[in-house]
Amino acid sequence: MREINNNQNNLNFPKVEVKKENPQIPEQANIEETPQVQSTEDLSLSPEAVIGRSQVQMSGVNKANTLIEADMKAMLDNPQAIQKAVDFFDIAYNRLQENGADDAYEKAAVLTNAFKEDFLN
Repeated sequence: MREINNNQNNLNFPKVEVKKENPQIPEQANIEETPQVQSTEDLSLSPEAVIGRSQVQMSGVNKANTLIEADMKAMLDNPQAIQKAVDFFDIAYNRLQENGADDAYEKAAVLTNAFKEDFLN
């Protein structure tokens, strides 16, 4: 960028006056009070608790937790089967990568699932 130099470019910028308006603030401004939050011991009466409870029930958190717990129990009960599936995945993934598959991870996961269904159930 070029520098603007008033002396070299023969530019004459007049002095600009900026008017500042000072609004007068009344001595007692009307300040809106924030509504008081009512504390209740019974959360079932609170609208926030009702909304939160419905969101948790609708999101399927309980179902997801149940599935995770079932998977963890199966893994703890069959550590040898899990190790075989992990080894199979590693072999399949490495072979697919060597052959230049673009989606090697996804294909290895599908193959491992088929291996589990056929040999580990």
